[in-house]
Amino acid sequence: MSVDARRTAFAYASLVAALLVALAASLALGAVRLSPADALGSLFPGADAEPTTTAVIVRLRFARTCLAAAVGASLAAAGAVFQGLFRNPLADPYVIGSSGGAAFGAVCAIAFGSGAGALGFSGIGAAAFAGGLGATLVVYLVAGATRLRSDASSLLLAGTALGSLFSALVSIVLALKDKDLHQAWFWLLGGFSGRGLPDLAAAAPALVVGFAAAMAGSRSLDLLSVGDEEATSLGMRPATTRFVIGGFAALSVSAAVALSGAIGFVGLVSPHLARRLVGPRHALLIPASALSGAVLLVAADIVARTAFAPVEMPVGAMTALIGAPFFIYKIARRGLDGVR
Repeated sequence: MSVDARRTAFAYASLVAALLVALAASLALGAVRLSPADALGSLFPGADAEPTTTAVIVRLRFARTCLAAAVGASLAAAGAVFQGLFRNPLADPYVIGSSGGAAFGAVCAIAFGSGAGALGFSGIGAAAFAGGLGATLVVYLVAGATRLRSDASSLLLAGTALGSLFSALVSIVLALKDKDLHQAWFWLLGGFSGRGLPDLAAAAPALVVGFAAAMAGSRSLDLLSVGDEEATSLGMRPATTRFVIGGFAALSVSAAVALSGAIGFVGLVSPHLARRLVGPRHALLIPASALSGAVLLVAADIVARTAFAPVEMPVGAMTALIGAPFFIYKIARRGLDGVR
C-alpha cells in the first residue's frame, strides 16, 4: 500500500471513529445524562430495562441523532459537489437558491396554515421541499441551464438574485403575520425539535439519490475543476453536467432543509476539512465530506441541547458559531500568506 493510500485510509478511519464518538455522546448527553454504555444498551433493552430511559433514548435521542447525521452528511456532500461544479471554494449547498425557496415555502406554511402533509413530510416540511425544488428550477430557467447553455457565472448570479428575492418575501410574510414570528424564526435558524424517524424515512430517498448521483459524477467534477474549456476538449459538456449533477444535489438539499430548516456553514466548512484530509479528488472528497458533515452537525446538536439546558438553542446558530470563526481564520491566514 502506497503512502497516499495509507494516509487516506487513516483519514477515513479517523472520521468514522469521530462519528461513532459523536453518536455515542449524542445518545448519552441531554437533560437526563447517561453513560455511553447505558445509552447504547438502551437501544437493545432487556427485560429489566428502565422504561423511561428506553423511551428517552429510542424515541427522542436516537431519532434526533440519526436526523442530525443524515442532514449533516447530505449538506456536506452537496457542498463538495457545488464547490466542484462552480470551481469556487465559497460555494455552499444553498448557492442556487434551494434554501431561499425552502425557507419561503416553510414560512408560508407556518404563517397561512401548513395544510396536509405530502410524500411522508409534515405540512411545513412538504412546503419547504416543494419550495426548494421550485426555486432551483427557476434558477435553472433564468440561467438557461434547461436549454443546456448555462455557465457557472450565470447560475451563481441567478441563485444569488433569487435568494435575495426569497429573503425579501420571507420578511414581508413575517411582517404581515408577526404572531408566527417565533416559530418561523426557529425554523429559519434550523433544528431537529419535533422531528422523528418518519420524517427521516420520507426524506431518505431524495438524500440517497442525491448522494449516489454525486458519487456517480465524481469523475466529471474532477474534469470541471480544470476549467470549462479543458473539460470540453476532453469530450464533456459542462452545461449538461451542471444541470444534471446540480439538479440531483439540489434535490437532496431540499430534502435536508425540509427536515431541519436552513442550517448554514455545514456544507461550507466540511468539504474544506475533508479536502485537507483526503485531497481534491471527488471520489474520495465527497464521502469524506459526508462523514465530517455528520460529525459536525451531531456535535452542534449536542451543544444546542446541552449548553443552555433546559433552554434549547437553534442548531443553525451553533454551526454559525463554529463556521464563521473558521472562515475568518482562513481568510486572515490567506491575507498573511499574501503579505509574506
